[in-house]
Amino acid sequence: MLDGQTLGESLTLLAKASPDSRARFPTAGDDITAADLDVASAAAAHEFLRAGVRPGDIVGVLVPTAARFFTTVFGLWRAGAAISVLPVQAGFGDPRDTARRLARIADVAGLRHLVLDPDYDELGHELTTMATEVALVSPPSPSATGSPLTLPTVDPDSLAIVQFTSGSTSLPKGVMLPHRTTMAGLRACVVSGAFSPDDVFVQWVPTFHDMGLIGLQAHWLNGADVHAFSPTTFLRRPGTVLEHFAAHGGTVMTGPNFSYDYLLDRVPAERLAALDLSSWRLAFNGAEPVSSATVRRFTEALAPSGVGPSVMYPVYGMAEATLSISYPRPGDTPKIRTVDRDELATTGVAHTVDEAATAAKPVVSVGRAVHGIELRIVGDDGAVAADGTLGEIQIAGEPVTTGYFRAPEATREVFDHGWLRTGDLGFLLDGELYVTGRRKEMVVVHGQNFFPDDVENVARTVPGVYRHRCVAFSDTDAEGGERIGVIVETDADPAPVLAEVRRRVAAELDLSHVRVYAVKPRWIPRTTSGKWQRVLAARRGAAADGDSAVAYPATGSPDRGERV
Repeated sequence: MLDGQTLGESLTLLAKASPDSRARFPTAGDDITAADLDVASAAAAHEFLRAGVRPGDIVGVLVPTAARFFTTVFGLWRAGAAISVLPVQAGFGDPRDTARRLARIADVAGLRHLVLDPDYDELGHELTTMATEVALVSPPSPSATGSPLTLPTVDPDSLAIVQFTSGSTSLPKGVMLPHRTTMAGLRACVVSGAFSPDDVFVQWVPTFHDMGLIGLQAHWLNGADVHAFSPTTFLRRPGTVLEHFAAHGGTVMTGPNFSYDYLLDRVPAERLAALDLSSWRLAFNGAEPVSSATVRRFTEALAPSGVGPSVMYPVYGMAEATLSISYPRPGDTPKIRTVDRDELATTGVAHTVDEAATAAKPVVSVGRAVHGIELRIVGDDGAVAADGTLGEIQIAGEPVTTGYFRAPEATREVFDHGWLRTGDLGFLLDGELYVTGRRKEMVVVHGQNFFPDDVENVARTVPGVYRHRCVAFSDTDAEGGERIGVIVETDADPAPVLAEVRRRVAAELDLSHVRVYAVKPRWIPRTTSGKWQRVLAARRGAAADGDSAVAYPATGSPDRGERV
């Protein structure tokens, strides 16, 4: 059913082969079948064309997780337009601040139209005052009509999606995904994850994120029933989402690493044990570094509910790859290796050691390159690295983006003779990939490299650190000397928390050049995909006194650290 060359054509193939496949939206309380969506999206395409949308346009989408979201995006695709689902976090705060950020995206993308749901009215009106060229369009009416025979012919090489990256280390850029590229990415998910029309897919990840948009379409266009919650439902009532998953015999769920800890922290063990989760096949864990502790905790906590040891599924991907880069083989138990942390940071060699070793660093395999993707590790000298040697992860293949929208210089910089530079560091062991972090976020003190997550893993265990939330980064003292900076959230007396974090980090890493900053709970910013924004946090934290006072943002409001 993924033989279509475009997303609209693939929907039509789905409607013919599996007309009763159903997309359910429990938060909104509605649903739609493949057959009904095929008809409704053709009518929606006519509505969009009458509203002035033209083939080749990039159209912004602000529509909640409901049946009308599907009608909107497929209607735009069938009208020949590309979509850009605008990133608005669940429970966003000041509409004006959010609108200001979206206005920058609208300007970069050259948006002339924005499909705006009534749920976002206030935000939309703020946006139009800042981006006056943008015309607001309502989501299509379910009763609209129009023949698919008179719709534009959509070229497979035309843009389908402009996916704005989360901006974890830089300003957001628009990742260009033509229909041909998108379809290749969907096939990569289906083949390497062994997806089946018999799967029951449940998600809560927002649709502006590649995991939420592409992951959803990979199951939907493959004939599976899908259940899409809003992110707010999961954040407020994670147990309700899991109970729905159990009641409907869910087989696949996705989320970033923190979401699984969030789930286990908020749903009591007795409530978990009462659920039958034996149908669960894959719990995709991606979008941020995968913690070995989370992998083990998930498996142990859900074993009484029938969850097997191979369900936790650590993966690696990014928007530039149309989501997927590497998967383990479905059915395999997650593989955790322990390497020497100091040797890896100093020499770049992944030397396996005993778990009890002083400098032991557990790393989780994220499998092998998915269908259609080639993967290599490149050292600082530009040569392909040997097995077990740290370097930058680079990828190539049909699912890889054609570049960044209206950013030729950024496009040139991201490609290395046809290979896309991911900006992530990792190594291969026995053909399997291990990701260690972002190249730009490595901490260097007196010529010695430190991985931020190693520092954070020490700091977050200190009593008084709010929900284990902290970030590490390269810092400098008043004379310009190098040191490790650590920002911790706390709602306790900061002085003893700061002192203990500094002591533990210095002792664990054998380094006295450590400076600790305390901030309010939920102060440390995340990207819209849930990743910690270490670079932005470091800039904000630089204004704090450190070691002696609680730091607050100089201007504006802190991002909601718990939001995805």
